[in-house]
Amino acid sequence: MSAQRWRRTLAATAVAGLGVWGMGAAQAQGSRLLATSGVTEVGGSTGGGITPWAVIAGYDTGDEVGGSVTGTYVTVPNYGLTTLGAAVGIHNRFEISVAHENLNVNLGGLSSLGVLGNQAGGLGLISSPNPNINLGNQTISMDVLGFKARLFGDILYTPYPQVSVGIKYKKNNDFNSNFSGLGPIGIPKFFGAASDSGTDFYVAATKVFLNGIFHRVTLVNLTLRGTKANAMGLLGFGTNSANGIAGALGTKSDNSYHAELEGSAAVFLRPDVAVGGEFRQQPDNMKYPINASATAVGSPGTMKDVFIAYFPNKSLSLTAAYADLGPLPFQASNKGFYLSLNGTF
Repeated sequence: MSAQRWRRTLAATAVAGLGVWGMGAAQAQGSRLLATSGVTEVGGSTGGGITPWAVIAGYDTGDEVGGSVTGTYVTVPNYGLTTLGAAVGIHNRFEISVAHENLNVNLGGLSSLGVLGNQAGGLGLISSPNPNINLGNQTISMDVLGFKARLFGDILYTPYPQVSVGIKYKKNNDFNSNFSGLGPIGIPKFFGAASDSGTDFYVAATKVFLNGIFHRVTLVNLTLRGTKANAMGLLGFGTNSANGIAGALGTKSDNSYHAELEGSAAVFLRPDVAVGGEFRQQPDNMKYPINASATAVGSPGTMKDVFIAYFPNKSLSLTAAYADLGPLPFQASNKGFYLSLNGTF
């Protein structure tokens, strides 16, 4: 599926969602309790900021249809990640979601470019061992299509958690984009990624405890994901020792799935305000035994955040967080701020 078609699909879903949202306040309020819809993670699914939960989009119950639209911006030094997404929940049983992600990379501000540029020159990937590749901004974009199904349980009304399974298909649109002097090779392939697309599988369990931490309402979520994605897919999927710098630096090809754990916990200070934290493990495919500097900037690590979420009503939520995204292309440490606006219908 082309990137243009993905964007048309995303736009159509978002417009349809906004149309339903505007059909009336009674429908918009749904039947579930405030904040039990969660927010939207960066991949478009209902959940926390960086991990999907077992909950289904919207506030609706077994005989209703609901959903959400979202916009998210994450800023760390030399990077900006923007996500637009939409999700539709059907009868509190199934969820379909789409998202488009743009990672803007400020090449001019990255200190590691010289190290990797020299290495790339030595490998014959570029014409000179001292290239001038500090050429403004580079963008990596990715599209995500997700499906989630609730298996059993309810986050509030059963003694056991609500459990859902999900699948996400991801397509990196810049795997083969021209990267400053390297010809038809994008940043993901430069680091040795094997493929421009991949599919994640996950199971999530979410439970709300009415008398939780400090005797306040507390939400806990655990997600187990099977994935090949490097940096959520922004650095492609798997590794191929024949691509980019990978083989010459000792990286072995790895196109297998890795089981990674994710978690969230939130405490409600009052019915409309929650504070909490999250983590998300990622595969460590991109290891470069011959060059520790390359490993430090190419190998994704565990993502983390601490957040506050405000739900003024069932139609709107605002989430702010301090996030550690782990290594991103060319930069080992990436800590900054996350802001997300979520509309629910």
